Amino acid sequence: MANVKITDLSAATTPLAGTELFETVQASTSRKVAAADIGNSATAVPFLSLAGRAYISAYSNTDQTGSVSVATAVKIENTDFSAGISIANDGSGNPTRITFAAAGTYMLAPSLQFKNTDTNDHDATFWFRLNGTNIANSASIVNIPKAADGGATFAQIVIYEQVTAAQYIEIMWLPENVAVTLDFTAAGAIAPAIPSVILAAERIA
Repeated sequence: MANVKITDLSAATTPLAGTELFETVQASTSRKVAAADIGNSATAVPFLSLAGRAYISAYSNTDQTGSVSVATAVKIENTDFSAGISIANDGSGNPTRITFAAAGTYMLAPSLQFKNTDTNDHDATFWFRLNGTNIANSASIVNIPKAADGGATFAQIVIYEQVTAAQYIEIMWLPENVAVTLDFTAAGAIAPAIPSVILAAERIA
């Protein structure tokens, strides 16, 4: 429609679908560009870069006991907020499965609060499984000091993993002694509660 002011046009329906056309000028020539391609250059954030954004902030407020002979999946009972990532129950009804609604590359950053009530230091190993299969090269080991030396330590790791829609990841752990647990501490007079597990995860691609 020629010779009409922008302010006189009818309002477009939003959000845009991405197929709407706009005029741009390249090499002194007017050309058309789709809304989805505006800003899509080597130095700009693509129009669609925020589509499908997924994230979760979750935690456990229970003490957790592992086995010294078989791997135990970490439980994450509580979700602060989330979109596109959720915690699902395993076959035994435990909330262990970090589940992804859409395919993509995700960052996971779990934090584990260990406690040791024994008179000796002890190690604990933790790692990740994708749909029940260990993720190669994903394990870490942490040493928890004996009770007389404080009996507690904190471990965090960041991993990146590619998944397909509806796949899930579990955090597994294996203490070398039953005196090692994942420990929850209730809120004190000044500091807030200390979850036994904190999980932050988000889609990055």
